[in-house]
Amino acid sequence: MPSYKLSYFKGKGRGELARLMFAAAGKEFEDERLAGEEWLAFKPKTPYGQVPVLTVDGKMINQSGAIVRFLARELGLYGKDNMENTRCDVILETINDIVTDMLKYFFEKNETKKAEALKPLKENSLPKFLKFLTTVLEGNGNKYLVGSDLTVADIALFDILEWFNDAAFSGAIDDYSAIQSLVDRVKSVPNIKKYLEIRPADS
Repeated sequence: MPSYKLSYFKGKGRGELARLMFAAAGKEFEDERLAGEEWLAFKPKTPYGQVPVLTVDGKMINQSGAIVRFLARELGLYGKDNMENTRCDVILETINDIVTDMLKYFFEKNETKKAEALKPLKENSLPKFLKFLTTVLEGNGNKYLVGSDLTVADIALFDILEWFNDAAFSGAIDDYSAIQSLVDRVKSVPNIKKYLEIRPADS
């Protein structure tokens, strides 16, 4: 049995999807949550000076996308064949697009510019994103985004929609009942439900 250690900061960010995937698969891992001096000491040891880093039997994997795809294959969350793998990738890349837009909002310090960044996000980017995923979900029978079982695509969508808990995005998915149902389905997966119940408060 391989040993896994995920190194990331406290909080969700780009590390939470991997944590959720470990939880969904019921796979034990070391959840290293770095802060302050711990991060400063760890940073020079990383391949690229950043986290997340996944260490598997002593070998480091960096870049969040590479980590997620590695775990999807490793944990059986990548679909049943090459086409399903690719459909998962389509969802992951679509989520990356919306993450890029959302980070511009979250990291903007100037309140005027922050408001300017929010408007096109709420009026254009988010509706486009949610409509596309609704179409994908409905085209796949409304249970999962890809195939007939839970995949990284569903978990990744659940993860990014947790970002919508920010007050600025209140009600963003209210008109998307199929998406809401999928979110409820994912968080009801027994292992994920258990993880969410014990997840640290700083996440």
